[in-house]
Amino acid sequence: MANTVRLPESFTDITGEDLANTSQLKLFNILLDENNVRLQNVWRSYSLNELVTGETVFYQTYEINDDDWWENISYMYYDSPNLWWVLCIMNNIENPFEEIEPGQETKVLRENYLYQLIKEMEIISELGRAD
Repeated sequence: MANTVRLPESFTDITGEDLANTSQLKLFNILLDENNVRLQNVWRSYSLNELVTGETVFYQTYEINDDDWWENISYMYYDSPNLWWVLCIMNNIENPFEEIEPGQETKVLRENYLYQLIKEMEIISELGRAD
């Protein structure tokens, strides 16, 4: 993004809301454009190490049903619809708003690896990498 500056602020600082550690909003930096308007860098992308997506010790598979959406799969496996973005990252989904194809095999990060994933993504975000 041309003529933008990364701010040391987080989304929490701007809204005053304390977001959960699992909120995908925490993954995106706050930028200041040439008109001094704050915006969230939603164009930032993340990808997992191929070791994680390639080794079944880190994930299990789930076959998509007719009425599945990322939120309800997240709820089934993580007891929270808010971790839908983990499923999208695990499966290299670029547009999570498109319908999911029934019968498709989906990788689901095992729950015991969630904390580590979130912690590492927070560190990357704090360091300003992957912008």
